Amino acid sequence: MQVYREIPLITNQLRGRPAELAGIVSVAEDWTVASHKQRAEAIISSLPAEVPFVLDSGTGMYLNAILLGIPLAPKVSPEIRARAERIAAGADNPRRAAREIELNIAGARERGSIWSGKPRYGTALVYIRPQRLDLDHNIRARSSRIAREGQQEAKALAASDIFPNPSVREAIGVKEMLLHVSGYLSREEAEQTVATRTRKLARRQIRWFDKLVRSLPQETRTLIVEDAKDLNIKHTMHDIIEA
Repeated sequence: MQVYREIPLITNQLRGRPAELAGIVSVAEDWTVASHKQRAEAIISSLPAEVPFVLDSGTGMYLNAILLGIPLAPKVSPEIRARAERIAAGADNPRRAAREIELNIAGARERGSIWSGKPRYGTALVYIRPQRLDLDHNIRARSSRIAREGQQEAKALAASDIFPNPSVREAIGVKEMLLHVSGYLSREEAEQTVATRTRKLARRQIRWFDKLVRSLPQETRTLIVEDAKDLNIKHTMHDIIEA
């Protein structure tokens, strides 16, 4: 979500270390795993071979696509997508189910496992995995900040002639703040909903990255950090490169 330029506060783009792919497209544009992979690979390939880089990821599928080079499924027509969404409406995860249905309808070939690839780069994994109490504390603070600082962005977006794509409209923080500025949720309700959805997302992300750690080749250097305050990324990367 940090690729979208209209929502820098809601998506936490204003951070200490700026990212290459932050704030680069409009919320009206579709941004897919394939789009992200193509743009990231263009940046990586422009670097001299001996220059290390940090691939900073909070979304597992995007990281797997870049790091492991997994094959990506093709786009389908709007008609097939609409049909798949109708069929998947009652599923536990309608978005994922619709994607599987639309690919079956389109006759897309089997892609294989998204975990089966090997790292395409000399890789060291720094996995920040905080304790649950610390994680929940940070989520509460982040949710409060979204509710406080995201109102103006949501108002500007609601008042504009820009219509966000479906992924943005359903994104954590964006959905709640748009409902808040439209009068459907109080600020307190928006903040609580953001926190609840973020906790659920965090649990799924932890399961994903736990599996990634297990799936990578044994020789891949991995550092699991429970307290990010103890992590000096500059020194950590230097130590990893020297090793």
